[in-house]
Amino acid sequence: MNSKRILLILVLFPFLMNGQVGINTTSPTKELDVNGDVRIRGLSNTTGRTTPVSVLPDGTLVTALTDNTAPGTKFVGFLSSDIPLNTDFNFKEIILAVELVDVSNEYNTSTGRYSPIIDGYYKISMDFDIGDYTNSSNDLDILIGLWDFTTNNWVLRRTFKHRDNNNPTLGSGRNESYGITNYLQLIHGHSYGFRIFTDYEDSTTRNAKLKSQNSGSTGTSVSTSFSIEKIL
Repeated sequence: MNSKRILLILVLFPFLMNGQVGINTTSPTKELDVNGDVRIRGLSNTTGRTTPVSVLPDGTLVTALTDNTAPGTKFVGFLSSDIPLNTDFNFKEIILAVELVDVSNEYNTSTGRYSPIIDGYYKISMDFDIGDYTNSSNDLDILIGLWDFTTNNWVLRRTFKHRDNNNPTLGSGRNESYGITNYLQLIHGHSYGFRIFTDYEDSTTRNAKLKSQNSGSTGTSVSTSFSIEKIL
């Protein structure tokens, strides 16, 4: 055995004995102790975006871009224009034609259908504005949520009232903002879509709109957005 091999064994012997390896440190405190930055090339992606790292049950590190089972934001979308809520006794489909995020291409911006590529538990968030309602004698009864087109039933639904806000002190066409967040299981092979139902009386004028923007003297911003995040 030459002197170089003996020297290598003497250097590594303390680490082999206690099962700890140090990189840029001679005093590791864990099985692997890195004194510096770590790069894992297997987690790289070509999107140019930074993504959170998750741990699979077997200890493997993954991201939502490298493994479909990993938690993370899957979809974020916006309205491209207002949706009139003027249909008697019927649903309006909420089609989010403007995508900000669609990691796995699960949302169809033409049909408004979301089809998860893997079973899991998801966080569904709906932030939206209702505006332009001018009826001062009737509330707007709103039913909104996520519909399963495969089983033809709601998997998430909320109901609330929206009142006419067009009075002299608030200004014409004032929007009201609402937010809904819930957690549920989505199934691979099922098709989901967001829906809204508002008109329970055919004799009442329903000129309210689901607003794509919120405008005022200080500027205009996007107001209605929906998102889907895988959590488990």
